[in-house]
Amino acid sequence: MGIGGVSTFKNGGLDQVLPDIGLVNMVLETDSPYLAPVPHRGKRNEPSFIPLIVNRIAEIKKVTTDEVCRETTQNATKIFKLNYES
Repeated sequence: MGIGGVSTFKNGGLDQVLPDIGLVNMVLETDSPYLAPVPHRGKRNEPSFIPLIVNRIAEIKKVTTDEVCRETTQNATKIFKLNYES
């Protein structure tokens, strides 16, 4: 599941479903140039906003931002067959 800026929206609804979705099933995305996360909502989205999404997922799932980063990076590495070592 690709999680982007909508996860930061007050009425986005993802706060209701994310607690039940394992990090192993998530990757992060920007939906650029659309759907920028809060506090940039309504503006052009960009990859530098990913940390805002990470923070929101960590808050919703009650885990550390490091855990979100580690898991979602590992997932993207597998999906896209990347050679990435942290």
